[in-house]
Amino acid sequence: MATRNKLFIPDNIYFITFTILGWKQIFINDEYCNLVYRWFDYIKERYSNKIHGYIIMPNHIHVLILITKQSQKLSKLIQNAKRFLAYEIISLLTKENKNDMLHFFSSYANVKKHAKHKIFEDRFDSKLVDANLFREKLEYIHNNPCKGQWHLSETPEEYKYSSASNYILGNGLYKIDAVS
Repeated sequence: MATRNKLFIPDNIYFITFTILGWKQIFINDEYCNLVYRWFDYIKERYSNKIHGYIIMPNHIHVLILITKQSQKLSKLIQNAKRFLAYEIISLLTKENKNDMLHFFSSYANVKKHAKHKIFEDRFDSKLVDANLFREKLEYIHNNPCKGQWHLSETPEEYKYSSASNYILGNGLYKIDAVS
């Protein structure tokens, strides 16, 4: 799996982004977004990783995550996240008879590897984050749904698939490890 930053030092915070293939809008309701929360729960419980900030946009995910020494390396962690999410997304699309989406994702499958669908772009972005960059990235992800191209909410805390309300209101849809 390709990444734009190969640097990985455990017990540090990373800003990670990965995207749905073709920028298709998948994460549009609770059922699909809850899949991401299930992945967060798994990596927190299994590896003691900490989610410090996130946003689930309709076609991509940004997360600020502390990756511990107990964790898989970053590339393996994201590879497994994409695999888990892909299977679950295909299951939901099948249940909902979203054949146009299923056809799109199957048309990009790597048949040489016996894949039936391809859900995510190959690459993901990762960046090691220090205290200054943390605040910048947190502000960026929280303001993402308010931007003109999206305009999913008027204020960051109104967008429910984000950690903005955790920081601004003191609680949110998904419990994170907020950094003060």
